[in-house]
Amino acid sequence: MVAVASSNTTFADLLLRADITQAQLAAHLDALDADARVDQCRALGKGKQRKLWEVCAAAPAFTLEDLIPQAATAEVRWAGKNSLPLFTHFEKRFFRQAGTVVGYNFNPGIAWFTGPGYFTTVQAPDRPKEILFDYTRVPSAAPEGWPPVKPNTGGTAKLVYGGMHDFCRRVSATTIIGAATRLGKPIDAYFVLTRL
Repeated sequence: MVAVASSNTTFADLLLRADITQAQLAAHLDALDADARVDQCRALGKGKQRKLWEVCAAAPAFTLEDLIPQAATAEVRWAGKNSLPLFTHFEKRFFRQAGTVVGYNFNPGIAWFTGPGYFTTVQAPDRPKEILFDYTRVPSAAPEGWPPVKPNTGGTAKLVYGGMHDFCRRVSATTIIGAATRLGKPIDAYFVLTRL
């Protein structure tokens, strides 16, 4: 049986349960409207994000089509919360450009310092059930209305995004959990994204 929660139970409450499953978390999120889903996802601190990553290890595959449908002609926005101590709320925005899924980090509070943090999104080559945000591959040009493309190889962008690969697992149809790596090594940094 999947249902485990009352109407007063939050996503964070469920993650306190030792026996919680990915299917139960997905059922909870799927029952929420978009605003409540964003609020509950953004209430997760680092410890709960780490647990979410672990609980979703055997989740069904999450694909590029789940992230942004092939038929999409406009950007698709996902609200995020990361496990960093500051500027934890952000969005990742995605666009299909010449057969490739490109994205950037929308965070007006620190974009002046970090740059837009462009990346290319692919199915993770060695993790077929996960998608990969590859910050070492940026698009050659920005979609209309997006900030100019900047590489992640110099200045402060290198400190934040240099050598980064983010791996993302399904939580539900509308939510994923990501874990960051730098130069191929996990860095104990996580983020949760949910579609707007």
